[in-house]
Amino acid sequence: MAINLATIGEVFKALEPVMDPEHPISITDPQMSIVQEDYIEIEGDTIKVQFKPTVPYCPMGGLIGVLIRNRLESVYPDKKIEVLVLPGSHSLEAQVNDMISDNQKYHSIVEQMKSRGMM
Repeated sequence: MAINLATIGEVFKALEPVMDPEHPISITDPQMSIVQEDYIEIEGDTIKVQFKPTVPYCPMGGLIGVLIRNRLESVYPDKKIEVLVLPGSHSLEAQVNDMISDNQKYHSIVEQMKSRGMM
C-alpha cells in the first residue's frame, strides 16, 4: 500500500492555479498574500489551510475558501481538508468559515459555480 504524504511546499504549489475571484492573480502570489506557506499545516491525514482575504470586509472571502477547499480535495482526495479564514482577518469570520466547512453549503456553492461555468 502506497502512502501519499504531502508536504507544505507541495500543498502550496497545488494552490497556485487558484485565482483571486476579483483579480486574475494566484492566491499564492506574494503580491496578494492570501495564502502563504506559513498558513498551511499537515497533521496525519489532515491538510489545514488558513487564508487571509485582501481586505477585512472582502465580499469574496467565502468564495476564496471554497475554491481552496475544492482544489485541495481534487489534488488530495484521500486527505481531510480544512480551510479557514486566518483569525481576525475578516469581519464575518464565523460566517465565512461556516460557508466553507458546512458540507451542504459548500457543495451547493460548488454546484452553482459549475453550472455557471466558473469551475
